[in-house]
Amino acid sequence: MKPTITIVQANQKVTDYLTQVRVAFPAEARYKLTASEEHGPCLDPTDGGSGERVIATRTFQIFDLPKENIPSYFTAVKEWAQSHNFRILDNNPPNEYLWLENNSDSVRMALKANSLGGLYLIATSPCVWPDGTPAPEAAAPEAPKPEILAQPEPPVQKPRRTRPPVDDEDFAQTDWTDEDTY
Repeated sequence: MKPTITIVQANQKVTDYLTQVRVAFPAEARYKLTASEEHGPCLDPTDGGSGERVIATRTFQIFDLPKENIPSYFTAVKEWAQSHNFRILDNNPPNEYLWLENNSDSVRMALKANSLGGLYLIATSPCVWPDGTPAPEAAAPEAPKPEILAQPEPPVQKPRRTRPPVDDEDFAQTDWTDEDTY
């Protein structure tokens, strides 16, 4: 598990990008924070890493901008993204959804518009360890070592005495009561 930036740093990056991208909008734009997680769960780690990490995310709704100018805001955010080391992950449908990712720190941003003229700006950090390093694995209790018991000596098998062969003629005269001695 790789170290990451801390959640404090992740929150700062999200805040910084959301502040910087505002230059792409007219000065009369008004921003209202509608959702925020400073220590949210990492529900979908895009790197296949641990889901025990956390994310920082913010969503702003943008007000006081004319609906008919929404396409120009998407164009302005794309231009801003290119000059700030972001790449486009998705732009479909055009002028309704733009999804970006920063090439150096993997912070993702999105600009969304709806048919009512609602405009939303979202930034989300990648999944990070709260302190920047993976949590130490809980030391597994050492399994008790199996007690090695002295193995008993296997009983020594004495060669079994065998009865001397008995001829048919001697069969009737043989003492068969001594069977246990053989």
